[in-house]
Amino acid sequence: MNNQKRYLITTADEKTWKFDRPVIFLGEWCRLYNRKEIWQTMDAIVAEPYGVSLHQKNSDHSESLILEEKLFPELCGLLNKHHQKNYSQRFWRIIIGHWFKHIVRDILNRVHSIKECLKNHEISGTTVYESDVDTLVSTDFITALYSPDNYKWHNILNARIISLIEEVSFPVEILKTNSVVSDYESIEYKSKKVLQGSLKKSIFNWSCRAYGKIANKFVRDKDAFVINSYLPTIEEIKLELALGQVPQLWKMQGDGYNLSKFSQKQTDVKLRNNLKNMFSKNRGGILENVIRQLSFELLPKCYLEGFSDLHEIVKKRPWPKSPKFIFTSNSFYQNEVFKLWSALKVEDNTKYFVGQHGCNYGTQKHKFPRIEEITSDKFITWGWTDGLPQHTPGFIFKTSGNKKLNFDPKGSLLLVQEGFTKNDNTHDRKFEYIQYLNDQKKFVSQLDKEPRQKLIVRLFNVNYQSKEWCDELRWADYDKMIKIDKGISNINNLILQSRLVVHSYDSTGILETLSLNVPTLAFWQNGFDHLRDSAKPYYQLLVDAGIVHFSTKSVADKVNAIWDDVNNWWSQENVQNARKKFCMRYSNLSQKPAAELKQILLS
Repeated sequence: MNNQKRYLITTADEKTWKFDRPVIFLGEWCRLYNRKEIWQTMDAIVAEPYGVSLHQKNSDHSESLILEEKLFPELCGLLNKHHQKNYSQRFWRIIIGHWFKHIVRDILNRVHSIKECLKNHEISGTTVYESDVDTLVSTDFITALYSPDNYKWHNILNARIISLIEEVSFPVEILKTNSVVSDYESIEYKSKKVLQGSLKKSIFNWSCRAYGKIANKFVRDKDAFVINSYLPTIEEIKLELALGQVPQLWKMQGDGYNLSKFSQKQTDVKLRNNLKNMFSKNRGGILENVIRQLSFELLPKCYLEGFSDLHEIVKKRPWPKSPKFIFTSNSFYQNEVFKLWSALKVEDNTKYFVGQHGCNYGTQKHKFPRIEEITSDKFITWGWTDGLPQHTPGFIFKTSGNKKLNFDPKGSLLLVQEGFTKNDNTHDRKFEYIQYLNDQKKFVSQLDKEPRQKLIVRLFNVNYQSKEWCDELRWADYDKMIKIDKGISNINNLILQSRLVVHSYDSTGILETLSLNVPTLAFWQNGFDHLRDSAKPYYQLLVDAGIVHFSTKSVADKVNAIWDDVNNWWSQENVQNARKKFCMRYSNLSQKPAAELKQILLS
């Protein structure tokens, strides 16, 4: 143990900091980049990041799965008892499965991070915001995902965990506040920002609603329900016509859900305490006990106090009453109305089909299997099958049916950067992300003059990326001459202007550009550590062809070597053969997506 006493800081909120004594930050998330002039002057250290070794990731992944399988049936039983229902575990998994997986892994990381910090360092005290028993309650799954962006919420949850895992032996200063976590309006769906602010988009939204009012008149009870298919819009229209029904374009019509209404719903503290006490009767290890204690403090309102209101919204939707089947590639995650509606239909034996909507399905070992893979009757992949009866090989939805995407052989170098997304990792993802950002600069520093001058850095969409990462500022501090794209514009327009696309993480973009035969490079650290064994031979094909690299120097050397004639390298037989074999497995392309998908859905 480090014997020098340090004041524990668990959040980026500087009101909880002490500047007159040695401190320890629980993690890198406490140190905002645009406040470095403050924390760089402090007598401060950062606690070691938890869970970043491969061994620990594997161990924690296994532990989280065991805890999920043990606790989820009990949670379902308590919700059924309260709502006076007898819904199946599949029903509840469709509705709260992603949320429960998220909190199990998040709490796992927090518990172990705090335990390691307290074990290795002498703590002189900490500051905690005053809180009520309903402080941590979120409104729905998406507000639960973004709650950690609220520093007060973040501070209070960590304080609750400290109080649960051991008897506190250091002073705790209570910070009073009039409003702790009342800013859900600022956490509202990030996608709404994309749909606001322009006359063109306003007209488009109005047109969709107007079309919906007409199209809804032709909805039949047994129509197939297709929403968020990830097909190009014209292909989704073709699919519905091929199914013999009037295209509805349900995604564009909205779902009638009002976040602010649900956030204003009164929290039933007595109910939550009773449910928490029942859930906490059974005891396990420290981590399991913390999850049991916190689950009903964190459970979103729309699954408890607002569940009957959610039912009422579902009843009013003009969706088919007895659909032939349900198909989505995205709405299963954050669309609360769709999740409840589809779960109810599944209880009535409606077939529920889900399409793959991005990368890492079937390849990333710590993501397998996902909730949507095990709850669907068919999980339609982009070409692969691997271990589950639900797996049904299909094709990459987003790029199928599109015309060939041309590129400029004398154009730019496009670097596509990852964003820090809300996910269900068990390790310190923020520590890794800072390392990742540093790697981007290393890559650029190793480029020759001409490709560096032609560089465009495509950021993760700024409407979705938390502002705390200050991506634009980081790049400006590094080199103000580098051209930055904020990630809002259509990436295809950038590809058309580029001779080479470089993806700096194992991304959906790789699958898309490879499927469209766009000259592509990719790089990331730690090799195949994140991959399932079944995926490694296919990725090895890309490594052998010089497409995938595991260091910044390797990929920069490749860019420099092929820059003057990218097309010559890209058209080489070994490169194209590797691309085709990989794509057949993970990003298979269809020239007639509507017809092919219809056959898959009806078979």
